[in-house]
Formats: sequence, structure tokens, C-alpha cells
Amino acid sequence: MMVSLLFFFAFFFSSLVFVLASSPAVDFEDLFQSLPDPKLARDHLEYYTAQPHLAGTPRDFETANWTLHKWLEYGLDAWIEEETVLLNYPVHRRVAITYPSDQVFVASLQEPWVPEDPTSNNTDAVASFNGYSPSGNVTAELVYVNYGTESDFEYLVSPEVGISLEGKLLLARYGRVHRGIKAILAQEYGAAGLLIYSDPADDGFTKGATYPNGPWRPQQGVQRGSVGFSSICPGDKRDLELCLGPDFVNSSYVGRTIPSIPVMPLSWGDAQPLLMGLQGNIAPPSWHGAVPNVSYAIGPGPIIVNFDIEVTFNITPIWNVVGRLEGHQADRQVLLGNHRDAWVFGAVDPSSGSSVLMEIARSFGKLVQDEGWKPQRTITFLSWDGEEYGLIGSTVYGKKHKDMLSEQAVAYLNVDIGVGGSVFGALGTPSLLDLMVGVASSVPYPNNTEGVSVMDTWNRDAYGPLGSGSDFTVFIDYLGIPSIDMYFDGPTKSGIYHSIYDSLYWMDQFGDPSYSFHQGMARVAGLAAMRLADATVLPFNYVDYASKLTQYLGTVIELSNSYNITLDIEHVEDAIVSLTKKGQEVELEKAHLSSSGKLASDVDVMALNDRLMLAERMFLGAGIPGRPFFRHVVQAPGLYKGYEPDVFPGVIQAIEDGNMTLAQDQLNAAGACVRGVIKALTPPPPSAAPATRPWVVPLIITLVGLTVLIISVVAFLMWRRRSRSNYQKV
Repeated sequence: MMVSLLFFFAFFFSSLVFVLASSPAVDFEDLFQSLPDPKLARDHLEYYTAQPHLAGTPRDFETANWTLHKWLEYGLDAWIEEETVLLNYPVHRRVAITYPSDQVFVASLQEPWVPEDPTSNNTDAVASFNGYSPSGNVTAELVYVNYGTESDFEYLVSPEVGISLEGKLLLARYGRVHRGIKAILAQEYGAAGLLIYSDPADDGFTKGATYPNGPWRPQQGVQRGSVGFSSICPGDKRDLELCLGPDFVNSSYVGRTIPSIPVMPLSWGDAQPLLMGLQGNIAPPSWHGAVPNVSYAIGPGPIIVNFDIEVTFNITPIWNVVGRLEGHQADRQVLLGNHRDAWVFGAVDPSSGSSVLMEIARSFGKLVQDEGWKPQRTITFLSWDGEEYGLIGSTVYGKKHKDMLSEQAVAYLNVDIGVGGSVFGALGTPSLLDLMVGVASSVPYPNNTEGVSVMDTWNRDAYGPLGSGSDFTVFIDYLGIPSIDMYFDGPTKSGIYHSIYDSLYWMDQFGDPSYSFHQGMARVAGLAAMRLADATVLPFNYVDYASKLTQYLGTVIELSNSYNITLDIEHVEDAIVSLTKKGQEVELEKAHLSSSGKLASDVDVMALNDRLMLAERMFLGAGIPGRPFFRHVVQAPGLYKGYEPDVFPGVIQAIEDGNMTLAQDQLNAAGACVRGVIKALTPPPPSAAPATRPWVVPLIITLVGLTVLIISVVAFLMWRRRSRSNYQKV
């Protein structure tokens, strides 16, 4: 009788476990997508844009504390990491025509109040200036240099034009290359100073109605921005060992990581009299902008311009905010970041991304608190400071936590300009293309009822390599952590970029009036983080990576041919073919483990995931010659391209310098790194089988039997007690 009861309760217990295990699982992804709220996204944006919050200012510190307390409210473990860095701020500015006397003019250097935009008369807004410009007082002839690209400078000093730029004050227009590159080149060509203006041909009235009647840059709108040498030194510009190597530890950073000549931005309204005063050669048609009543003569002169700027350099604190949602695998982290500091209000750049990050944190907190979700891997939220000056907060963090990040970071997801338009885009590590395609296919495109997904509006072929210009730089280029930068973009955001008019009013009227694209961006970035955090097998695809490497090698071949340089590419081609084969093997291994019913915590699954995660680190080399910070052999910003990437950057830089030997050396190093990736993806050989222990299996059977017996007896006793109780009641 007792044996029968034991079997009965064992069967009952097993059936109960089966029923519970067979219950439908909660679909946390669907629940998450229902949570981001357009209204709350606007509320977050309203807070961030209420006051200017330039890095290192009291309001910047207030936004750090507000972000911290919000994340704590949402259930994250959160804290602030204070760092002390080099920043500068304007004290005095003057631009004036001093000769000839009939053309005397003093620039207003002001962005006027727009009555429709209540924040545009805020007196705490920083005056228009370029971060990291030194002080200087220059009186010199003016020369127009178009966009100030490398080819523009080469044209000006060519024999057919023959203009000496030594000691001249240069006037460039924004566009084509990062403003810091314009400063590097002006300095290298001996200029005394540089002014940079926004031409209406690029972001003004030729594009459409100007602010406040439309989204484009008005006559007195000014683009602030850093002129630090970002393609040489992201982060604190004093850290020459990081950026240039140990030989420069005791050197001055002036002229090496920041300009040695003064630089300042202008509106086209203030630039117009300067352009009108130029004579001499008329610029080629491609150099002509759209400033009214201007012939686009190059100069030099005859006007003489005085440019006087005083700035103060401070060693000042900035504040990164870190929030942590711990996963079952606490020591594996998915990183999700956005910078918080802005040149003024920064509704588009960066506060649309800050609002998105806040909605993701709130939504994840709801999943944890209301639905019991806990990610398999830790998700770390990062609100960076000092990005606008040159990626300072993220770079300092990456260097400070280098060892921990190298061991634990699965991937870094970046949302800088979260919403600047309605066109989705993403750039990133080739191995993560599959992830982005899957995420974009799962998220509905904002403001549609036709079942259209974000993927339906995005061309996956546009997914390209990362250059620089945002906080992913330290993660991919220095630490070798797979990274993605994602956004909803559009051309109109350039009309108010880095100006006082990048405001809540602009976003309400022109950027995202319904805030549905903020909601959509939260869904995309949040879902990408969830899939990286919760996937049993990490969604890295090295077949895709090999395919991109083949494409990138074609770019190198094409460039070398144009320079009449012949490179031996066979060993690199062979390495890429081998990576393709290894990637295919890994895809089969992923499919097998994914279908096996194993958990992310199983030993063999964790081992595969670590191989997938750490393989990217093998693309790190010794650094590009002259730019050792940029260690990734596949992608980095071009030296004179600013934000734009070069593929196989060490090779391309050597080719452009005409150094065939160095180009071959860099290509050989890249090939060795590809081989290193293959090795990292290869599982270690199986260890020798352990000595046979014949008593192990019987012991396990006995323990299982005892466990079932104990559970059954307890259940029987509880049943018997309840039966007696019912009998007594009767």
C-alpha cells in the first residue's frame, strides 16, 4: 500500500512540474514594446532642455543628479563617477573689419531672441565659440578656403593659384569635414587664425523655410562645436600618452591635440560683410555658396580683419552617471549609452537620445518590478558627460575600467542624436548586422497603421563601419568591444545643430511633434539591448564580418591602384576565406546549441558566448602609426576625415602618405589580426576524459530516489492531515 502511495505522489509531483514547465512563457519583448510612452519621452526632454547644460557647469551637475535619481526610482543600482578634465569657456570675442575705412564692420556675434521660442532669450546660454580654441588676437588679410578640406588647401597653394596662407586669417564654411580637421590644416599651412561660418547653401534658406518659420538655420544662427583633434585624441586632451604614445608624456598638448591658433564660428549674417570684402581670384563654381551679394572671391584681402578671442582653460569636474540592472550572469554586461551634455539646450543633440535612454530605463524597471523579469546578462546604462568637447567622459571611463570592460563587455549600443528626423539608420560592427536586422524587423515604424516595420524603411546595405564623433569610439577603436550607433535622422536637424535654437520648441514644431519617433527609438535600442542580454547564444555573425572584410579589402586595392602602389594581399585574402569557413562552423554550432534546449548558463553555451564576445578584441593591434589610441585594424576615423571612417585605416593612411613599405606592414598586421579572430572563435580541444568512477551513477540514482521519496512522503502527510481535519468537521 505504501509503495503504491509513493508511486502515486511521485507521479502527481512529476505531472505538476510538467504542467508548470509547459505553461506559456511571458513574452518580455512584447511587453517591453508596449511600455515606452511618447508623452513621458517629451517630459524627459522638457527637463533636459529647460536650461543650457554645457559640460562642467552647475546645470550639467544638476542634470547628472536628476538622471541618477530617476534611475534609482526605476529600480536601477546607480551612481555618479566624477572625473577631472580640461575644458575651456569664452570670456571675450570680437571680429571686425578694420581696413579699408569704408568697409569697417563689427560682427554682432549674437543669436537673437525668437519670440516663438521661449528658451532662445536665456542669458545663461554660452556665447558662440569653438571648444578648445586658444586665446588669440589676430589682425591679418582674409582668405576664403571653401570647406577647408585637404584638397581645398592643396588647391590654394598649387602653382596655378599660388596663394600663401602664412600669417593669414582664413574663412571656411562648415561641412564636408569635422571642424577640428579644418583647424589642423589651417595650423599646418601657417595660418594665424580661422573663422568658420554656416553657409545657407548647406543648411539655410536654400533648403527651405528658416527658423522659426521652418527647421533650417536662420541668418544669425551659429554652430558651436569643439575643434579638438578628435581623429588623433578623443578624451582629455592632456592625455598625450594615451593619444600619441609614451614619448610625448612631457610634451605640450597645444598644437598636438588642440589647435595652436584661435578658431571661432560665425553666422552667415556676420560672415557676409567679410565675404563681400574679398577680391582677387574668383573661386571655382563648386566653392560657391549662397550668401547674398557675394562673388566668392578668394582674396587675400584687400580687407584686413581683426579677430580677438579670450578663453579660460579650467581643470574642472564632469559627471558620468552609471546605472546597472544586474543579470543572472552579473559579470557579462551589455552597455547602453548616450551623452547628456549639450552646447546649449540640445533638444536633438543629445537630449533626444537622453530622453530615449530614460524611457528604456523606466520600461526595463517596469518589467522587473511588475513582471519579474531579470535579464540573463547585466545591462549597464551610461549617461556620458563632456562628449561635445571631444568624447571625454566615455573615453576616460573606458580607460579607467579597461580591464573590467575587456573581460565583461558583450557590446556597446550608442544613441547620441536619438531623433533628428524620420529616417532610421545604424552603423556598427559587422558581426552585429544580423541583430539589427532582426530588431528593425520586430519594431513597427512610427506613425503607421499598415504593419510597416522599421526594417521596411531601412536599407541594410547602408550599415557601414564606425568612424568617430560619438561615444562608441573608445569601445570599438580602443577596447575592441562590438558596437552600434543607431538613430532616426534627417537633413533638417543640421539647421539648428549646436545652436541656441536646438530647443524643445524646434522639436515640438519640426522634429517629432508626436514624439512617436522617440518611442520608436526607445523600442529599437531597448530591444537590441534585451536580445543581447537575454539570448541563449549571442547573435554575433562572423560570416557577415568576413563578407564585409572582403568589401573593405576591395576599397584598399582600389585606393592603392590609384596611387600606383602594388600590395601583396594574398595572405589577407586567405585569412578572410578562412574566417568565412570558421564563421560557418560557428553558425552550425550556434544553431545546435540554440535548438538543444540548453540554457545560457550551461557551461558549453557560456564558453561559445565568450568566444563570440572576445573574438572582436583580436582585431586590436599596436595602433595606427602616429595615432596609437586607434587600435582596431578594420575601422577608425580617417586622419583628415574627422568623423568619417577609413577601413583598414593603417593601410589607407600609409597609402595616402605614399609609404608603400608601411602600407604592406599594416596590411600584414591586419591579416595577423584576422588569424587571431579565427583562433579565438575555435573551441579548445576536448580535455582528456576523467577517470571512471563506477559508483557515481548509482549514487546519483539513489539521491534522486531519496528526493522523490521525501517529497512524496511530505505530500502524503499533508494530504492525510487535511483528510483528518475534514473528517473531524463532518
